[in-house]
Amino acid sequence: MLAENSSLVRELIEVFASGGWIMYMLGTLAFILYATAFAALSYVSRGNLAKGDSKKWAGWIEDPEKAEGRLGEALRYVMHGPRLTIKIVQRRFSEIRLTVLSAIDRRILVVNTLVAAAPLAGLLGTVMGMLAMFNGLAQGGGAAGMARVASGMKEALITTQTGLTIALPGLFIALVVKGKRDRIAATLAQLESQILLDRFKRES
Repeated sequence: MLAENSSLVRELIEVFASGGWIMYMLGTLAFILYATAFAALSYVSRGNLAKGDSKKWAGWIEDPEKAEGRLGEALRYVMHGPRLTIKIVQRRFSEIRLTVLSAIDRRILVVNTLVAAAPLAGLLGTVMGMLAMFNGLAQGGGAAGMARVASGMKEALITTQTGLTIALPGLFIALVVKGKRDRIAATLAQLESQILLDRFKRES
C-alpha cells in the first residue's frame, strides 16, 4: 500500500513538472480560488439567515429576545428602540442587506474572477506547449527534435486539463453560494414584510 502511494505521488510530481512553470501559477490560483470559495460557502452557511423558518417569526417579532441565530441578531437590531417607525425598520433592513449581501457579493466576484482565470492560465500553457512543439519540429526529425515535440504536446494538454479541472468545481461552489445568497436576500425581505404587517397593522 505504501509503495502504491509513493508511486502515485511520483507520477503526480512528474505530471506537475511536465506542465512547466505554468503549473506553479495554476497551483497558486487553485489555492486562492478554493480558499476564497470555501470561506464564502462557510459565510453563507453560518446561522439561519438562509433557512427562512417563517413559522417562528410571529413569536420572535412579538419578543425579539427569543429569536435565534443570526436572524435573531438582525431582528433585535431592527426592533430595538421605543420609537419604532416604518422608516426606521426599512432603513435598518437596508443597512443589514448592505452589510451582509455586499460581503457575499464581493466573495462571489472574487471566486468568479478566479474561475475565469484558471482556463485562461491553462490556455497560456497550451500556447507555450505549442511553441515548444514548433521548436522541436524546427530541429528536424531527430531524437532531440521529437523529444521536444512530445514534451511540448504534453505541456499543452496537461495545462489545459489542469485549468479546466480547477475551474469546474469552483464554478459549482460559486453557484451554491449564489443560491444561498439569494435565499438570504429573500429571507430578509420576507421578515421585513412580516414585521411591517404584524407590528404596524395592529397599531394603525
